[in-house]
Amino acid sequence: MRECPTHGALLGGYILGSLEPAEMDEMRRHVAECPYCGPESRGLNSLPVLLDSIEPADVPPPTLSPTIEEAVLDRFAREHRARRSPRRRRLRLTLPRLAAAAATCALIAVLAVVLIGGEEGSSTAYASVRLAPVAARSDAGGTAWARAVPAGTRVRLRARGLSARRGGVYELWCVRPDGRWVSGGTFRAANDGRADAELTAAVRPGDYHLMVVTRHHEGKPGATVLRGHLRY
Repeated sequence: MRECPTHGALLGGYILGSLEPAEMDEMRRHVAECPYCGPESRGLNSLPVLLDSIEPADVPPPTLSPTIEEAVLDRFAREHRARRSPRRRRLRLTLPRLAAAAATCALIAVLAVVLIGGEEGSSTAYASVRLAPVAARSDAGGTAWARAVPAGTRVRLRARGLSARRGGVYELWCVRPDGRWVSGGTFRAANDGRADAELTAAVRPGDYHLMVVTRHHEGKPGATVLRGHLRY
């Protein structure tokens, strides 16, 4: 989507509520009518809640180099001068404006973490697994993250392309080098073939190197659907 030519630089600060009161009022009126800022603002409305939910240890605060900081402030100054008439006061880089610039940079940093590499649970995981289909023509797949808990290992599993037939019940297994299969519990696939589950297996880091998803079969592993080797 193209950036709004007049108010695009203020959108990040508006979403995070860090602009001056007069600018917040101006942006509310503008967003209600702008074909660029309106949809983008509605799409990012949940970001303040997301920012509040992120622990400081998960996403360190962005550190700006003097060059980047100067470039951000220069851009704010240019765009504000362009939309102000000559008779209006010159741009004042007050604390709220600096906060808006910092908020925009923080917004970019959080988006990078969330959209590129910030899968939930991955920051505390000791291993991850890319689960590939066993059947040659299957489009199933998934990803899992393993983290240590007092009971052993907590696995966050996200999968797609699973069949919802026969109840859509599947089971996660951690396979030890001695050939023993340790169950992490069962989960269900939704009608669209997706699954998002948290499971617990009685294994420790280093105890196993293979993770398998099978059709649930009471008492023993069923047909294997997905499998993958851990990346520690």
